[in-house]
Amino acid sequence: MSSLGPSALDFWVGSWDCDFSGGGGTNVITAEMGGRVIVERFHLDRPRPFTGMSVSTFHEHRGMWLQTWVDEDGAYWNFEEGTVDGDLCFRTPHPVDADNVFKRMVFSDIADDTFNWRWESSPDEESWTVNWELRYRRRTEPEPDRSA
Repeated sequence: MSSLGPSALDFWVGSWDCDFSGGGGTNVITAEMGGRVIVERFHLDRPRPFTGMSVSTFHEHRGMWLQTWVDEDGAYWNFEEGTVDGDLCFRTPHPVDADNVFKRMVFSDIADDTFNWRWESSPDEESWTVNWELRYRRRTEPEPDRSA
């Protein structure tokens, strides 16, 4: 059971600029269905266009957040809430993909308008490799229209 509770993702709701070495994009996070579902719409602008989305919900019976991620490359992963050194994370409950590794995303240094996010993988859930690190900054202007 998690100790983070149903408000654990409140910090994430909003529009964000995401930057990393060599690229960047935006991420828009909304609370929907009476605040019980958090929807993420990620768009990478550079180094190449890429889109993905997740749907997260606090599962009352299990007492934890569950997330499903899908993207334009055909990825489909399910994650469960956890913590890493006190930081919120989402982790796969078993090895995934052809690489047959565990994956997790860790949210750290959370403040009102910024946080860090990192994508990690592990063959054994003991040693983790950082594959991607993003710095999030809350957007001060509206999200660009991507409907065209």
